[in-house]
Amino acid sequence: MNNSEMCEIAKKYEGRGNIGKAYQFYLEAALAEDDGEAMYALANMYFDGEYVHESYDKAGKYFGMAYDRDANIQLWKLIIAGGYWEKRYNADGDEESLSFAIRYYQAAINQGVAYGHECLGQLYYNRGEYDKAYEHLKHMDGKNPCGLYYMARLYDEGKVVDQNKEKAIELYRKAVELGEECGDEHAMMAKERLGKFAE
Repeated sequence: MNNSEMCEIAKKYEGRGNIGKAYQFYLEAALAEDDGEAMYALANMYFDGEYVHESYDKAGKYFGMAYDRDANIQLWKLIIAGGYWEKRYNADGDEESLSFAIRYYQAAINQGVAYGHECLGQLYYNRGEYDKAYEHLKHMDGKNPCGLYYMARLYDEGKVVDQNKEKAIELYRKAVELGEECGDEHAMMAKERLGKFAE
């Protein structure tokens, strides 16, 4: 049975709601034939937790592989791919993992996904490359606590920009407002930083 036949069978099972069987055929097609569309289907299954245990790591890995094989993927999912490789880089310091993370975040930016700027801003900030962090963070849309938090840190610490505590406080507060209710980690970190100003 060739790759396209396996994918057709998988689609039929998926259409009937038999996600388990669909998964098996997609997996077989993806791994045997290096097929991007099958990898994308697998990535979505891991992302949504359909039949398989939800795994953003596996989803990210397959989203990236699908994109590299010219599959027609939702472009914001490149952020998940970048996140997978960034997590690997943070775990083992492997420069190849870092290059993959940057590549997928940049691909998202190039396709109009603004959140990629915030992801790269955070990545570069944590590497101590503050000039690169600022270059990305100044393009953020300001709708996510992550970018606001890291831009606030730059103003707070006077890295690349002139130190400006008032601006830092303003950005920390915005980050808290946007993310505290849903427990966003960057909102919590911003709240901690605000607490230090009050001491």
